[in-house]
Amino acid sequence: GVAGGAAVAEDEAASPPPEMRSTESGVKYQVLKTTTAPGDRVGVVETAKKGDLVITSILATTKSGKVVMDTGKSRQGFAITLGKGKVVQGLEDGIIGMKAGEQRRLFIPAGPLTAPLNEDLEVEVTYERKSNLMKLFME
Repeated sequence: GVAGGAAVAEDEAASPPPEMRSTESGVKYQVLKTTTAPGDRVGVVETAKKGDLVITSILATTKSGKVVMDTGKSRQGFAITLGKGKVVQGLEDGIIGMKAGEQRRLFIPAGPLTAPLNEDLEVEVTYERKSNLMKLFME
């Protein structure tokens, strides 16, 4: 029976789902993939912070399953300057603190964090790398 089937399913799910964490603003997220950068062990991996121009890949869907953003088609990756408000606030908040190569699934509750959209968003975001373009302009 049924009980036997349930036990099998549990064995397959041996690795627990990634723990749910939360940003200060209320964006919940799971780390799907941690950075593979060798420098991480010695603490030299770039961490995304406000003001950085970061190269990301993003797949954002609403609760109803409508895709609102999919950067997968662009090989260049999608550049965001954190803190500039060019993307929904919850996405910026979810990227800040990510390390290069890290992948997160963000759960952004409808409201100020998703404005101008007024729907819960689920976003898979990978922080590819930090762009050095800004540094060129600064000099």
